[in-house]
Amino acid sequence: MIGKKRFEPKMMYKVSLEDLVPADNFYRKLESILDLRFVYSECRSMYGRTGNASIDPAVFFKIILFGYFENIISDRELIRRASDSLGVRLYLGYDIDEELPWHSTISRTRAMMPKEVFEKLFNKILMMCIEKGLVSGEIQAIDSTLVKANASLEKIERKGSSLALKKYIDETRKENSNNSKEEEKDDRGNKGDGRGIIGLIATQKKGVKATRSNKEYESKSDPDSRIAKKPGKPTHLSYMVQYSVDSKAGVITDASAVHADTSDKDAILEIIDKAEARLNKAGLKISAVAADKNYSCGRVLRSLEKKSIEPFIPSQRFVNTSGGIDKREFVYDKEKDEYKCPANERLKCITKKKDGSRDYKVKENQCVECRLRSKCVTGKGLRKVSRSEYEEEYQRLAERIRTPKGRKMCRIRKIRTEPLFAEGKMNHGLSKFMTRGIGKARKNTLVIATVQNLKRLMKFVFTRRPMQRFNQLIKERFSLVETPFPKLDICIL
Repeated sequence: MIGKKRFEPKMMYKVSLEDLVPADNFYRKLESILDLRFVYSECRSMYGRTGNASIDPAVFFKIILFGYFENIISDRELIRRASDSLGVRLYLGYDIDEELPWHSTISRTRAMMPKEVFEKLFNKILMMCIEKGLVSGEIQAIDSTLVKANASLEKIERKGSSLALKKYIDETRKENSNNSKEEEKDDRGNKGDGRGIIGLIATQKKGVKATRSNKEYESKSDPDSRIAKKPGKPTHLSYMVQYSVDSKAGVITDASAVHADTSDKDAILEIIDKAEARLNKAGLKISAVAADKNYSCGRVLRSLEKKSIEPFIPSQRFVNTSGGIDKREFVYDKEKDEYKCPANERLKCITKKKDGSRDYKVKENQCVECRLRSKCVTGKGLRKVSRSEYEEEYQRLAERIRTPKGRKMCRIRKIRTEPLFAEGKMNHGLSKFMTRGIGKARKNTLVIATVQNLKRLMKFVFTRRPMQRFNQLIKERFSLVETPFPKLDICIL
């Protein structure tokens, strides 16, 4: 007959978390490979010797690791989910009848905990990956992505503006009177002193959008966030996250968050320096770096070559606006510091710019009477050729990119960094930072990168072949020295 289950609570239970949580639970495995006791010595100086006991620092890090493993970005939801999970309670060391810390405790501890402790945790996992052979250190792929900030674009305000609403309207109308006769007024968001972005109630010509610049506007709720947009995507207040990824197994060697309006060219050298310091400490050396065109810069190329690192960073291809014949057809004479054009005329240096570049031109009568003028020059001007201070670095880069190794490096960048960003945004809280401020964004970035490295480490440790596990078990049981076991033609089930 059909059964019908009824719940009848008991007065006494003889059960424990150890009995209820399966032996192969994910967080049991995590606890077995990650020892967080080192955080006590790192955090000791932050706490006094009297007063109420704080949250256990190891418990704090376990909670935030759990949150990013489960893609939970809200502290309230984090505590709610942890309270419901028997496996997580066992991982945190909280029994069934114990109350977990409040969500506000997690927020305050995150703000109080120095960034150096998060870096120590990241470095510890990275060193464990290196010890397991998951990092070669030779090739590093670098890329960046935008992460939404916990701030509204509709509530950004003009920096330093103290105009009253009426005065602001009058002055804006006066400025725009020459551009449009039809004036409109948008009352959305016009509260207080009228400084909101929608309070650009100014009178604008139809079809013309108000410009929103980071130089003029900022978010009062999160001043460190910046207005940013990628092609084909809506505009948001964001931060920028940068990853340096090892090519062997996709292990992250450096992770940092910067302001969203920071140029990639300005950030790459710092990323490489930090990744190089970590790898050198483990006896590894970077030999090549792959990145996309946004990182291309002569200064970067020269700095990397001085470190004996081969850069594979495609340069931007600019349109030849000064003439029809490409600059590559002009031959440079280094000794005389001059160019020779396809018509064998010499172009002398006429201008030296502050950025180190130089402009070269031919004499007027030679250019006017040239037989190739119709192909070479557009308009009535003279043909000009510019030479960068880093021209030789760019030429070596172009030759390097065309080699089979160069094409391979471009593929490595795509298959290593971009999937990590997609994984982080879909599964580990990289889609949005609920905290505010660049300092907390950097802490969150380090924890997310730590979680992604932990996944790769655990996959290697717990999913090895049965024969490998058998050999390791025998070695540990009989204390054998690194003597490899012979391969057997059997399958251990």
